[in-house]
Amino acid sequence: MAGGRPSKYDPAYCEQVVEHMKDGASLTSFAAEIGVARSTINEWIDQNYEFSEAVKRAKAKCAAWWEALGRKNAQQGGGNATLVIFGLKNMAGEDWRERASMELSGPAGGAIPIEDQTATPRALAREIAFALAAGMKAKDPGEQ
Repeated sequence: MAGGRPSKYDPAYCEQVVEHMKDGASLTSFAAEIGVARSTINEWIDQNYEFSEAVKRAKAKCAAWWEALGRKNAQQGGGNATLVIFGLKNMAGEDWRERASMELSGPAGGAIPIEDQTATPRALAREIAFALAAGMKAKDPGEQ
């Protein structure tokens, strides 16, 4: 017998989430609409393949709504560009995220020079011995 409270999940939510989000609404507002927490929606996505697929369709419709609004604002003027940008980044991040790249180069745009600092075991042991000796001298300044 499974413990815990019975799930409030209803297969009807699959079409309801698509309908709810087609006009730009979020999963969080869908959760509020049906009286559950957003974390519950995440659990349902993980536990119910059909709901997971419905949420993917819902997000695609939501992104299409935000894209249409952005095009309308660009063509006719007005609107809130910042709101549209956030809507697109959040609902269609793969297509609308900001991409930043950084390229590093050495002198005159060439390769970055790398010094070979490979040490032999004997050289490492020698460095450790000198460091230990220096540390011991620093700790005992009154002894001779």
